[in-house]
Amino acid sequence: MILKGNQRAGGDDLATHLMNELDNELVEVAQVRGTVADHLHGAFAEYEAHAAGTRNSLSVNPSAPISREQYYTAIDRIEQRLGLSGQARAVVFHVKHGREHCHVVWSRIDTAKMRAVQLSHDRQKLRSLARELAQEFGLPLPEGLAEDRGTKRTKKNDMTQSEKAQADETGITPGQRRAEITEAFRQSDSAEAFRAALQEKGYVLAHGDKRGHVVVDRFGKVHSLARQIDGVRTRELKKKLASIDGKLGSVDEAKAAVTRREAAANSRIRQRVTKRMSELSAQLAGRHAVRRRKLDGRAQEVATEQAAERMALHAAHKSEADKPFARAAGAIFALLDRVPGLRSVIAPLRRNPRLNPKERQRVESDALDRRHQRERYALDRRYKALGRLEARELRSLENKVRRKVLEVETGRDQKLETLQDKIEVNKLDITLPMEGLKAADKKQTKGWKGRKAQVAEKQVQKRPRGYRFTRDDP
Repeated sequence: MILKGNQRAGGDDLATHLMNELDNELVEVAQVRGTVADHLHGAFAEYEAHAAGTRNSLSVNPSAPISREQYYTAIDRIEQRLGLSGQARAVVFHVKHGREHCHVVWSRIDTAKMRAVQLSHDRQKLRSLARELAQEFGLPLPEGLAEDRGTKRTKKNDMTQSEKAQADETGITPGQRRAEITEAFRQSDSAEAFRAALQEKGYVLAHGDKRGHVVVDRFGKVHSLARQIDGVRTRELKKKLASIDGKLGSVDEAKAAVTRREAAANSRIRQRVTKRMSELSAQLAGRHAVRRRKLDGRAQEVATEQAAERMALHAAHKSEADKPFARAAGAIFALLDRVPGLRSVIAPLRRNPRLNPKERQRVESDALDRRHQRERYALDRRYKALGRLEARELRSLENKVRRKVLEVETGRDQKLETLQDKIEVNKLDITLPMEGLKAADKKQTKGWKGRKAQVAEKQVQKRPRGYRFTRDDP
């Protein structure tokens, strides 16, 4: 079981993220406690009203399926251990990639004392509690929790919000990017080979404005090179790249090169994304219409209820105005108003709802209008939240489509590059004399990759111009 918590603001964005049905196979709001609103956007808005956005959120991700009773047992133990017992909270269950997990959001503000609950050593408390719950529920421990390192500081591998947003947009996580660049570094025996290996993977090596060496990915994002290679110190990296320092351009030049290289591919990708989005957006619009109809039905119910309440209050006021006491009180107040000296005397009596039926009716009408206005405002807020949720889901759909198209285009480019390599190596292989090759070498040259290596070693004549060959090559 993994327990991951953080303190954050932006309740509206958090509610939109938790309600996103496109990134999750199932979204279930299981509990909203301690707030007037019964939905996430309204509940988180109340949290913000109390504390200007101070709250604590946590995800419960078990390594194996557990029951809802075990989920709530874990949640109650967590809030007790963190000192959040009795605080307003919301519980949302997600199913993603076939696995169920849970998100819990607490308000940190103690409304009785109007101050935030102090959270200290929360990460260590959650780690120890995760081990206790895993043992209690019979769940296997993840590798990071199996070894208790206490308060020893370790490298933080969690993605930041900006990195997560970039990974959602591009489909490449920071871990995947580091693995690609580290592999290129390990397999390169020289600076020029490392630069070429990065270029094959879609990265451009450059000089940073403030950082030493940087890489620009195919999306134009700049990353510090030293942080992308695992187990290599900056001094060792500078020493290896010293031979090509003068050949490296600036970040702007690298971005321009990436833009030129990706221009044709981006145009093709945009066309395919637009075509695919035109097919899938209609399905998403249908899902949006179903969800919006539910809110439209609620809006119609509220409008009908408010109209009935106004009519009932108006009928009650009209019936009361026809009673003898109301007519007599009205006649007396009208008579006393004709005497100028008595107007200041009867003014407090006129404003007293117990003595003046008209004043009481005015107060009741104003109270009803204010309540109806609050209900309409709550509906408007839900419509705005629904609009933001629909925009988020549409953006998520476009990111998914773009990632799939990028995978297809990348795979096709690699196949074309491999095919071109085969063609060039075969062309050289049939033009080179075979006298210099031994019989043992002939067995090793089966396959175009083997022939490519042998051709590079045994070449005896000048290579013709072609793919990846220049006049300056020996």
